[in-house]
Amino acid sequence: MKSHTAILILASTLILFTSACGTITKRSEPLTVNEAASTLVALTDQAATQSASLHTPTPFPSPAVTPTFAKPLLYINDNAQCRTGTSPNFQAVSALSAGITVELIGKDTSQSAWLIKVPNSAGTCWVLAGDGSPSGDYESLPEVTPQPSTQKPPGVPAFVGWPWFCTYSNGVMYKATVNLSWIDPAHDANGFRVYRQGTLIADLPATTTSVIDTFEVVLSTNLPYSIAAYNDAGISPQRTIIIQSICK
Repeated sequence: MKSHTAILILASTLILFTSACGTITKRSEPLTVNEAASTLVALTDQAATQSASLHTPTPFPSPAVTPTFAKPLLYINDNAQCRTGTSPNFQAVSALSAGITVELIGKDTSQSAWLIKVPNSAGTCWVLAGDGSPSGDYESLPEVTPQPSTQKPPGVPAFVGWPWFCTYSNGVMYKATVNLSWIDPAHDANGFRVYRQGTLIADLPATTTSVIDTFEVVLSTNLPYSIAAYNDAGISPQRTIIIQSICK
């Protein structure tokens, strides 16, 4: 009698569970006690699993991390000229003092030059890579290609005077002072380069047409000076004069 009652209780419980889960299965024969118990356990586990999945919290997405980059800057190592193009032959538009820092805004990798913002101005100009040390996010700077020059190479300047005088220095050495002056017949130069015995002694803007050179020299030396003009398109041939027996 007790066994029959237990079977009825298990069967009733099974019907309630299967009705709740929508999984009633028609069966022509009554369940045994063991079958009813096993089915009840399985349905209980299934219901618990479904309930847990319905209440599993969804994690919030991690916030996107926005990287920050330092402003690209250029520290000027030595006194330098900032020019309208990437070559030393272009016109100088700003003199940069050693030790200052300027803002980088572009680069020309093929010409090894930096495009910078002119200090205290809205303009831009070019600095040769060797004139400064970059910092900040300079690697992401855009590549900028300057417009090609429409100029032709400049005409050859001509010396018009080279007066000199000497003072005794020591032993066989004298201190010579030479005042060189020249003209630019073509009026198309960005600047001039002056050489003594093949060594560059001055790089001057087009507005300057004279220079004073002072140095020690041996008595009665033949002294050559040369000058060349330059602009965006290149450098002119050199013009040379030779001072005979200087300090004789």
